[in-house]
Amino acid sequence: MHYIKIRLRADNPGVWIFHCHLDIHHSMGMAMTIVEAPDVLQRTQKVPPRMIDFCRNLGKPYEGNAAGNSGLDFAGLPAPPTLVP
Repeated sequence: MHYIKIRLRADNPGVWIFHCHLDIHHSMGMAMTIVEAPDVLQRTQKVPPRMIDFCRNLGKPYEGNAAGNSGLDFAGLPAPPTLVP
């Protein structure tokens, strides 16, 4: 198995996609997002009310972080996918 180390300057809060240049790889799961400064995003970004209604109707968390918690508490997130040898 091969790997690569990436070093980046984390000074621009936001959600950034990281992917290969081949679109077919996206459908194969070869893309990810990097969430830079989630605490800053929670203070400065607002979710549109219609998106909150959409999540509420599906029974999904619409407050907090990706796990529905506050701050950097990500307890309860689903397990990440496993690599197939």
